[in-house]
Amino acid sequence: MEFARGLPAYRVVKDRLIQALASGHYPAGSSLPAEKLLAEEHGVSIGTLRKAVDSLVFEGLLIRQQGKGTFVSQHDNQRLLYYYFHIVPQGQQKVRPTTKLLRFQRGRAGDEAAQRLGLGVSSWVFKIRNLLLIESKPVIVDEIVVDAMRFEGLTARQFESRPGSIYQLYESDFGQTVVRASERLRACSASQEHSKPLAIESDSPLLQIRRVAYGFRDDPIEWRVSYVNTSEHEYFSELNS
Repeated sequence: MEFARGLPAYRVVKDRLIQALASGHYPAGSSLPAEKLLAEEHGVSIGTLRKAVDSLVFEGLLIRQQGKGTFVSQHDNQRLLYYYFHIVPQGQQKVRPTTKLLRFQRGRAGDEAAQRLGLGVSSWVFKIRNLLLIESKPVIVDEIVVDAMRFEGLTARQFESRPGSIYQLYESDFGQTVVRASERLRACSASQEHSKPLAIESDSPLLQIRRVAYGFRDDPIEWRVSYVNTSEHEYFSELNS
């Protein structure tokens, strides 16, 4: 099997595996074939195949389970807490938040959402406002925007009654798997529409988190702006070397 010139063989195999994951050939939670079979399929040595798989494990797209094999990562509550949720009570550890849907509507993307999601400004999107509570205290208001075509058929009821996280819903019901996110943090003041659900005064200081969530092909799946009351909570991210 021929490989693209200039690319190491393991990178070619890695890219092929990513394409297979993105197409649903290996669904979330499923196991990969044995390394020997995969190596033969791609025309490489087991060492080269293993290097490609190692890279995907490092990036969190695959998970190795001792004695069981290699599995496609899937979103669950533990993955949500570890990778994507970083707000905790000051000096404490992560606690799974509860949520309350405040708004769900279909509208035009507008300039910023269009830019972040790679859409036209007149493209139809779903605009979702979600309140997150930690230990019954309102702490975060999320403003979420997703492409209405990518999530065709999404309803407020479906969103509100989801059994797991938002990213689990994207994955299980729409085949849209979030594999990484890019975040930028800055300070802001609470507007009236955000201060009310957070039970704080307007113009109170907030932490603003601006996030783009990406899929297997590095395509933007979700644009989210979070407004966090840090009077009793803080941003906490634990990184492994």
